[in-house]
Amino acid sequence: MNRKPERDLLRRGGADRAEKGFANVLLLSTDAPEGEPNFGRTDAMLVCRVNLQTGDAYVLSLPEGAMAEVSALPERIALRYINCFGGPLLAAKTINETLELHINRYCAVNMEAFITIVDTLGGVEMDLTEGEAEALGLSAGKNQLNGLQALKYVKLRRQGDGAVRARALLEAVAHEALNTGSVNGELKLMDMLLPAIDTNMTTDDLIDLAFALFGQETPGKLTTRGLAAADGEELGEEAAAFSRAFLYGEGD
Repeated sequence: MNRKPERDLLRRGGADRAEKGFANVLLLSTDAPEGEPNFGRTDAMLVCRVNLQTGDAYVLSLPEGAMAEVSALPERIALRYINCFGGPLLAAKTINETLELHINRYCAVNMEAFITIVDTLGGVEMDLTEGEAEALGLSAGKNQLNGLQALKYVKLRRQGDGAVRARALLEAVAHEALNTGSVNGELKLMDMLLPAIDTNMTTDDLIDLAFALFGQETPGKLTTRGLAAADGEELGEEAAAFSRAFLYGEGD
């Protein structure tokens, strides 16, 4: 597939400044029909920066209800709707321009595909708050969720930040896949995830990322933050400065 238009689209958003030795990836979960990631709203948007040498990862969750200016659209729209107009590439470009970031790769995931993945793993253990547990008809604390329960968990709208739950679920899936007793756990994880994602990452990109995250003798450090903004609030220079400082150490 010719990736030149995609490279140009992201380059205009600042991705050409991305440094070697790091993966800068926008992770999207969508409510689009399975196999059609370029449509539908996003349930969660995570900017991930991974040091490919150490495995250290920085994950910034974005507020899907915050507003941003989007190329070719007459007015600002909420981040959750950008994917509807131009798919993951437009989402990445917009976030690059709005927050002055270096994203040059994306992975779009249909969360409903995780039902099969979670069930294949025998479920995932999640620590539920009182509100989450009540909404799911379970008890607060640690619960083994099946695929359908995991999807409902991610999509809870009145129990805090959905991006945090999406991230927690992805981490739990990775933990389960990597503790199956197989020395090739990271490859098994990739085999399960690849049919469920759309990405502009090459095979080499994916292998490098999998090794950095799961193949290190000493696991890298995972650091997470959430960019705070109320629904309808515009992402301005303060949000951009916070994002750059967290992901790249700029402004320290």
